[in-house]
Amino acid sequence: MSRNPFADATAASMLDALAARHGAREAIVFGDRRVTFAAFRERVGRLAHGLAALGIGRDDTVAIWLPNRPEWFFAQYACARLGAVVVALNPRYKAHELTYILGQSEARALLVTDRLGGIDYFDTLHAVLPELPASVPGELASARFPALRHVIVDADDPYPGCHRLSDVVELGLGVPSVEASPPSRAPGPDDVFTLLYTSGTTSFPKGAMITHRNCVPHGWNVGEVLRMTDDDRVLHALPAAGTWGGVNIPLVTWSHGACLVLMEAFDPLRALQLIERERCTVWNAVDAMVRATLDYPGLDRYDRSSLRTGGIGSTGGGGHGLFEAWVETIGVRHGYEPYGMTEVNAMALYHDLDEPLELRKLPGVVPAPGLEVRVVHPETGAPCRPGEEGELQFRGERVTRGYYRMEQETAKAFTDDGWFRSGDLGVQDRAGHTVFKGRLRETLRISHFMVAPGEIEAFLMSHPDVAQAFVVGVPDPKLNEAPVAYVIPKEGALVTEEAVRTFCRGKIASYKIPVAVRFVKDVPRTPGPHGDKVQRGTLRAQAIDELGGRRMAMPDGLGQT
Repeated sequence: MSRNPFADATAASMLDALAARHGAREAIVFGDRRVTFAAFRERVGRLAHGLAALGIGRDDTVAIWLPNRPEWFFAQYACARLGAVVVALNPRYKAHELTYILGQSEARALLVTDRLGGIDYFDTLHAVLPELPASVPGELASARFPALRHVIVDADDPYPGCHRLSDVVELGLGVPSVEASPPSRAPGPDDVFTLLYTSGTTSFPKGAMITHRNCVPHGWNVGEVLRMTDDDRVLHALPAAGTWGGVNIPLVTWSHGACLVLMEAFDPLRALQLIERERCTVWNAVDAMVRATLDYPGLDRYDRSSLRTGGIGSTGGGGHGLFEAWVETIGVRHGYEPYGMTEVNAMALYHDLDEPLELRKLPGVVPAPGLEVRVVHPETGAPCRPGEEGELQFRGERVTRGYYRMEQETAKAFTDDGWFRSGDLGVQDRAGHTVFKGRLRETLRISHFMVAPGEIEAFLMSHPDVAQAFVVGVPDPKLNEAPVAYVIPKEGALVTEEAVRTFCRGKIASYKIPVAVRFVKDVPRTPGPHGDKVQRGTLRAQAIDELGGRRMAMPDGLGQT
């Protein structure tokens, strides 16, 4: 692999270099919009100056709550130019998640859309910020969010208390040049680029601090392995709020002068149309997307011969033979399954495209430059022998420095000798291949989301009739894992399963709503020095036994991406 030209770059300085080299080439296609690298850089510069005029500066956190669209990336790179930190919010968050992350991240500004399809974002926003409509734009005063001053809306219509994004861009139009970064000292590669929130073993999401050095060089390295050139066109429908969809795939694409063909939400017909129209060469997807495309009745009417490579993520929405169908039927000839996680990057373990199909279908297998990987016994930390399963651990420049404002959680995440504990099960063979096998922690993987049981439990216990709640995951053919809740009601309370599920709807993301609720007097526990410990393994086995004959219900809206 040749020397990485972006080894010490920030996202903004990388964009500057690309605009100089590939200015007239398309960087983004979104519907009828075609944005060149030069226009991309220009829009980023104007928005950066506009944000600076609002008082947004170095180390301020700016939350982005948008679906996939060019403005998501304009804002991300404008913040990179300012030295501000992007807080990536899942478009499917409800009031519960939004309230926690806006507060924990100390967000100074929130960029939001008004609606997407039938979803009105302001219904949720007003529940979180009831004082917004009566506020003067830029002078929001919220006791709940003392740092938050600005709500910026990517919409044509004005909203009380909010700036329009177009008006913020206008603030930058009076600046004669966008050549220089607005801050007095340009951000460096070791500054934080983004906070990516991931549910671990705690009750609430943790914001992994991702620096430019963590991810920008990694994007170029992955592009080299995938043999990316400026002729590639990448179909992209994975959520921009995640490490794969919002950081890795765009960096892989743009670092090589290639074009990102954006989809706001996944639809198999639209995906096929774009592959044919734009001659897409790369497509990264989760298995539910692949299955929906294979099941589309008009699949063979669309030309897919341009497809060359792409990763498929296993989230439980596929089935036997899906990888082979991805490669042979859809036509992603050099498809592969990578391994990654928020704290160590998507594509942390990847494949050479010349590997045989039987190897490329394994989630792994080679650590990316800037990463070391080892497999150790979870209890002792002793190295595992080849073929022996243990915990995957990582070390190197691509690993997060820790979690924002969570010193204890950061300390727990690393070993004394500096290895990051993934909490995942893996195995290495004698050839040095590292393959992901499953979860060690209690974290649930519901579709392509990771969710801590404690996060759902904390919300369920906010119900007035619930004393305690315990959530376990059970296997599900569509969702990989589905959450099941065991609830201990308050004494004398009369509460039903439907009442609990209704309580959840519209308040937490739909994929977190338990597919079944069981009411119990107590759960299996083991006495311990610090109190009784719930026997989650026993509880999970009980759930599987009780629900074995029942077909799991798809939570509301889970099919949306």
